[in-house]
Amino acid sequence: MKDEPYNSDMFYKFLAWEAATKDTIDVKRIYIDLAGDLHAGIMLSQIIYWYLPGKNGKTKLRVRRKGRLWLAKRYEDWYGEVRLTKSQSRRALGILKDKDFIITEIMRFNGTPQVHLRLNWGEFSRCLNEQLDSLVEKMDTDLC
Repeated sequence: MKDEPYNSDMFYKFLAWEAATKDTIDVKRIYIDLAGDLHAGIMLSQIIYWYLPGKNGKTKLRVRRKGRLWLAKRYEDWYGEVRLTKSQSRRALGILKDKDFIITEIMRFNGTPQVHLRLNWGEFSRCLNEQLDSLVEKMDTDLC
């Protein structure tokens, strides 16, 4: 059949590219559940990525203001990381802020006022633990 690609050179090139590419966005479903919104969940996942240690074991965050590490990104910059438009990014950050998962502040970065954000670890971890406890309870119920 013409629409089945399995024996074509293009399909094998596709398979090789698919196996080798690092052009991915890793999102855990629980972040979407916590945010209550797909875009906000993707954004939360990427914020957490920045908080995780890099290959050297140290934080990837580099902006230190007011004694804390911040993530400084323009709304437009999120597109390059997670394919959210400026308006989607603004809305997603608003949802995360309303849920108190992040703290934002406008500060200068490279001479330009820009949104800086940081994870509100206390509220995020509290909600994550509630969600995890709920999942464990559901698993226990399903096993019975």
